[in-house]
Amino acid sequence: MADASAGLSSLQFSILTVCGVLALLLVAANVGLSLNNRVAQEEVNTRQQYINQTVQVSRLNNQIAEALATLSAQTGDESIRQLLAANGITFTAQEEPEAAQ
Repeated sequence: MADASAGLSSLQFSILTVCGVLALLLVAANVGLSLNNRVAQEEVNTRQQYINQTVQVSRLNNQIAEALATLSAQTGDESIRQLLAANGITFTAQEEPEAAQ
């Protein structure tokens, strides 16, 4: 099975054929791993976007709770205080210091 035109012996031809097949298998594995990596990266990006949005909403929630607590303390509105308490937010109103006479 010697290839006379290329000057290869049967052993050399077999070794080169095996190397070629291995190279094709490695290319196929590389493509598969690349696709798998892309899917994993998309999942990570989706999770990161969720985390970023949660942080933004959390800041807004804190500002709303603070504004409601301030409003309740200033006006003495007990229904707002109860609403905040039902959601685990408690506060105490600070007395403003009286002006010295």
